[in-house]
Amino acid sequence: FPGVNRMISVFDKKEECCGCTACKSICPTKAIQMKVDDEGFKYPEINRKLCIDCGLCRKTCAFQYGYDISENFEIPDAYGVKHKNNDIRMESRSGGMFTAISDHIIDNNGVVYGAGYNNHFEVCHKRATDKSQRDEFRGSKYVQSELGDVFLQIRNDLLEGKWVMFTGTPCQTAGLDIYLTRTGINKDKFILCDIICHGTPSPKLFKDYISYIEQKYKNKIENFDFRNKKKFGWEAHRESFKINNKEYYSDIYTTLFYKHDSLRPSCFNCKYTNMNRPSDITLADFWGIDKISPDFNDNKGVSLVFVNTEKGKKIFNNVKNKLDYLNCTGVSFIHPNLREPTKRPASREQFWKDYQKYGFEYIVKEYAEYNFKGIMKRYTLALVKKIGLYNIIRKILKR
Repeated sequence: FPGVNRMISVFDKKEECCGCTACKSICPTKAIQMKVDDEGFKYPEINRKLCIDCGLCRKTCAFQYGYDISENFEIPDAYGVKHKNNDIRMESRSGGMFTAISDHIIDNNGVVYGAGYNNHFEVCHKRATDKSQRDEFRGSKYVQSELGDVFLQIRNDLLEGKWVMFTGTPCQTAGLDIYLTRTGINKDKFILCDIICHGTPSPKLFKDYISYIEQKYKNKIENFDFRNKKKFGWEAHRESFKINNKEYYSDIYTTLFYKHDSLRPSCFNCKYTNMNRPSDITLADFWGIDKISPDFNDNKGVSLVFVNTEKGKKIFNNVKNKLDYLNCTGVSFIHPNLREPTKRPASREQFWKDYQKYGFEYIVKEYAEYNFKGIMKRYTLALVKKIGLYNIIRKILKR
C-alpha cells in the first residue's frame, strides 16, 4: 500500500467503498478500523504500524472485485407473497416473508441477524435467538446500519454448527459472503437474504432528525416507524413517531431520503442493481403487483421474493405452507434498482456544504421544503386530493 501516513485507506475513492466491514473483519492484525467522515458514513482506515501488507483487505472487497454468483439460478424463481397470518403481515413492511423464513430458522434452534436499534434509535445489525428479539428486525429502516463485529459473530455461530440467517443490503450480503468464504467457513447452514435497495442514507441525518423532533416536542421519542402501514396503507410512505404515547406523522425524513442527497457515495456506483443477486433469497415490496394480479393486492402488503439458489429454494419450500403466493418467474419487474443505481443528484455537494455550515434545521427548510412555499404547495395538493381533482389531473397529464 502506498503512502507514508500512519493511517491509510483500503480504497482510492469513497465511491468505491460501501462500508460492509469485510476488510476490517478479515484483517489478521486488527489494523483496520471504521472511521466516521463528515457526512456520517464509516470508512476503513489502516494503521500502518499494525499492517503486514498481506493484501487480504483488498482481496476480500466484493464491491471492488466482484461477488460469487456461481450457485445462482440463471433466472431466479420469482413470487408474490403474502403471509397467511394477517397480524404478522401488518407488523411487517410488505408481505411478511422475512418473518416466515426467520421463524423457520429460529424453530430449528438457529440465529437471525437483522437491522434493529441500539441506544436511542441508532440503526444497527443485531443477533436474535428467539422470535421476540427477531420482531425488532421487521419493518424498513432507511439508514445505513452499523455492523460492528457482526461478521465475526456470524462466523462463530457457524463454527458452532448453528443455522444462521442474515438479512441486509446487497453490498452487506456480498461482503459477508466473501468474508466467510475467505475464512474457510462451511456455509451449508447459512442463509443470505438481501433486499432490493434504493440506497442508504447517512446515520448522521437520521440522528439529527431524531434530535430535531425531540427538541420540537420537548420530549423523548418512544417509538419510530419509517413507514406507517397501519395508518396509511402499504403503498403510502409516511413516517410516524410516538411521544407521551401520542402518535405524530411527518414526511420530512421521507422527503430527504427520496431527494437522494443524503445517500452514501457508493450507492450511485452500486454493483448490485441487477438480477444477479448476492444472496439465496431476495426480498422487496412488490410494486406493480396490480398489473399481474389486481385481486392479490389488498393494500396490506405484498412481498416480492426472488429465490436465487438451490438452498434458497429448499427454504422457500419449507415455509410455503404459511404463505399465499403467486409464481411470477420471468415477469418484467418495475423496480428501477434492478436495472441501474440511483442517480447522483446535482445538488448533493451543495447539500452537504449547507449541512456542515448551517445545520439540520436549514436542510429541513431548504431541501425538504418546510418553508412557506413548500407548505403552501403541500396544502394545495392536499386540497386538490380532498375535492377529488387529483386523479383527474393525473389522467390529463398522462395523455
